[in-house]
Amino acid sequence: MAFLMLLHEKMRLQRKVNKLTLRQLQLSSRKERITKNISKVQKMYSSKMTQLEKQASLWTSQFKNGIFNSAGLGMQNQMFNPMGGSGITTFVANQMAGFLYNGGKSFELGGKSVSSIDGTKFQEMMTDYMTTGLKANYEDDKKTVKDYGNNHYNEQQVQAFMQAMQMAQQRQSQAQFMCQQMASQHEQNVSIWVEAAKAQLEEEQNAALLPLESEETDIELDNESCEAQLADAKARLESVQQACSEGIKNSAPRFGLG
Repeated sequence: MAFLMLLHEKMRLQRKVNKLTLRQLQLSSRKERITKNISKVQKMYSSKMTQLEKQASLWTSQFKNGIFNSAGLGMQNQMFNPMGGSGITTFVANQMAGFLYNGGKSFELGGKSVSSIDGTKFQEMMTDYMTTGLKANYEDDKKTVKDYGNNHYNEQQVQAFMQAMQMAQQRQSQAQFMCQQMASQHEQNVSIWVEAAKAQLEEEQNAALLPLESEETDIELDNESCEAQLADAKARLESVQQACSEGIKNSAPRFGLG
């Protein structure tokens, strides 16, 4: 009778071990799925963070280029070629043209009235300045200055041209500083916006991860409990199996061997 009870307990414990082993496999499969989902969420939001930073960098550079281009200091429609040596920028040329034309009115220069220089004349002077320079042309005596440049400008026009260039270059320095300030302020504002956007993405990520991480924790706790139960069941099964073996051995016929 005792042997039958041991045999029944052995079968019961074996079923429990099998059941707990299956449970462990199921938990492991669930854990793997949850881990993959967590990784997917983290990769998705990591990609969003990276894209946000790249977009912010693009906005900053676009704004800066736009500011400098609108001022004639950028690469767009820029007459200055850094590979071409000396020259002036579009900003300086535009400023000079405005100063010299003066709305078509003459202006004072060194106590003398100088007629306004129209667009055609300005282009001629600019071409001469950029190629051969507004060099003096002399009379036959080689001493007396007759006029200047290839298109024969008078002294007042040349002085006005050079003074306009000096004034334009000063304004260019001021414009560069202002553009840099505006670009810097915009970059700072974008940086503040990006930090706020990152915080929002982090909040969204945490909200998306919360149920997954909670389920992962539950699985880990279930697995720990399962491991403890399985270890106990295996230990008890081993003990019962040993008792069964002893019972079988003791119940075997001895055939007069005492």
